Formats: sequence, C-alpha cells, structure tokens
Amino acid sequence: MTVTIYDVAHKAGVSISTVSRVLNNNPNVLEDTRQRVLEVIQELQFKPNPIARGLVVKKTNLIEVFFSWAGPQFSIQSDWYMKLLDGINEVVEQEHYGLLINTIAGVFAPQAVYRKVYNNAVDGVLMVSPYLPEAELQQVFQGRSPIVLIGYRTEEPRVDYVDSDNVSAVEQVVDHFASQGHRKIACISGQAGTSRNAADRFQGFQKGMKKNGLAVPPGYVVEGNFLRESGEECMRKLLALPERPTAVFASNDLMALGAWDAISAAGLQVGEDIALAGFDDIPEASTSPYSLTTMGQDYRTISVEATRMLIEKINRPEHWKPRQLLVPAQLIVRLSSGVKEGDPKSGG
Repeated sequence: MTVTIYDVAHKAGVSISTVSRVLNNNPNVLEDTRQRVLEVIQELQFKPNPIARGLVVKKTNLIEVFFSWAGPQFSIQSDWYMKLLDGINEVVEQEHYGLLINTIAGVFAPQAVYRKVYNNAVDGVLMVSPYLPEAELQQVFQGRSPIVLIGYRTEEPRVDYVDSDNVSAVEQVVDHFASQGHRKIACISGQAGTSRNAADRFQGFQKGMKKNGLAVPPGYVVEGNFLRESGEECMRKLLALPERPTAVFASNDLMALGAWDAISAAGLQVGEDIALAGFDDIPEASTSPYSLTTMGQDYRTISVEATRMLIEKINRPEHWKPRQLLVPAQLIVRLSSGVKEGDPKSGG
C-alpha cells in the first residue's frame, strides 16, 4: 500500500502543510518538529510524489521555457536558442528547479500561444522572442503564471523582460560602415510587424543613418523573415536596383549569409564590392568561406539574468516590482565589412 503525505502527517502528529514545509526545506518549522517529521518519513519510507506535492503547496518547482519560431519548423539546433538554453539551465540547476521546453512554429494565432503556454502546471514561464503583436502579447500576460520575456522589449511598464540593446547595437553597425566611407547603405530587415527585435533593429538602422547624415533611397529597405533563403532573395532585389548599395546590414546572421551567397552568385566580392554585416554571431559567421562582421549578443547574461528574475518573481510575488534590462551587444568586425586581416579594427 502506497504511503501518502497524509500518513506521514497523521503519524507525526502534524498538519499536511507542516510536512510540505519540511519537504521543501522551509525555515518556518521548529527544529524538533522537523526532526520528528523526517524520522517518520524514514520510518514509513515515504517517497514524495512531485505532482501531489505541487497540488498541496501550490508549487511545482518547474519552469517552462517557451520558444517560438517564425519558420515552418522549429529548430532546437539554432545556436541562438541553444546558448540561451545553456544559461537558463545553469540557473535552474542552481536553484533546484526542473525545466520544461515548449515550442510553437510557423504561422500561429495568439490563442494558440496562450493555450500552449498555460497547458502545463509550472511555477513560471520564460518566453523567448515571441512572434506576437504587442496587444496579443498583453493578453498572454493576463494568465495565472509569472512570465519574463527573453529577447523581447515592450513599452508596457508592467512587463518584465531581458533583451539585447538592439537599437544601439545597429547604430554601431551604421557608424562602422560610415567610418569606412560608405554612404549608400541598405537594410534587410526582419518582420517588424510581429518581431520586436526586427522593429528595434530597423529603428537602430534609421537612427544610425540619420545621425551620420545619410539618406535611405527608395528600395534600400527590404523585409525578410530571419531565414537564410529570405536574405538571399532580398539581396537579389538590392542588386537589381539602378544604383545598388555599397553596404548592407541584415537583421540577423542567417539573412546576412543568404545575402553573401547572392552577392557571390552575382560575381561580386563581399567586403570589396559590397560590405556586409549581420546580427547574432552564429558559428557559421566566422567559418570559411564566411568572415561576417556582426553584432555579438551576450547570450549568457541575457538568459541568466532573465531566469534569476523569474525565480525571484516566483518566490516574492507580493514584493515584486517589474524590471526591464537591456544588455549591450558587441561589434565584431571581420572581412565582410572591408577591414583587412591584421587591421587593428578587426576582431572575432
């Protein structure tokens, strides 16, 4: 016959909640009571059921990581997602939580996100770069579990998030191009309507161009979808312009590598005929034949700080004040922007 928490409480002469506090190492238990409960647990060979314990103490010690993906398939092998997951897992293990990974890919309705996020019994949720308009995202935040956003910035002061400082990062890219003498700079943006990162990076591009006194001619901004194929297609459009750009910023490295392929296919040289930069610093960006100038995100700081933020929010809900953190990105200069090897400005 299975021994339950009720059996332990009865034999120890305490309440179920006291047994739960002992199991969860709660300090608000008298030491002699704690020892009596532990002795009964050993005597009865009681093994706590994590689900049952969660129902009693209203805590599962489980955190959900919700990944959304714009393409038709979700790829957990993405370097960006894996680096974020490493930082999340580090904190989760330190704090003795379990980790549940949940995903959604392709074109999806906000209602589908809500159902998936709240389909599991968890203490809190880390939402990674959700592909949702602001209004729909606010609805998700009306749910029952604490949420912290990763890789997403919002103007809503009640929402907690940790993200790269995308606006300032792309300003640095434009400054770098301008310092190399470029005046005709184009942008392959992401889907600004559904991705805040894409919107912020495009804003950074606009700010950088204005700061450097540079115009953006018609046709110099084309929208991709963060996938490599779209970067190649967008670059072909830029190459077909009557006056093609001399430098191109792509809103992520995958699109930049697609643009690189299109430039090469046209018989042109990246870094000489057209300068190119991306965003993320994925491994392929510095793997031959590519040597891509890019903005390197501090994945570890982003993921670690967001996870710590969520756990504190879970443990201290009555004292919680919303927090927003923007983490600086680093400009990594390589051959694609025209800097020669050995130049003191080069990096990576």
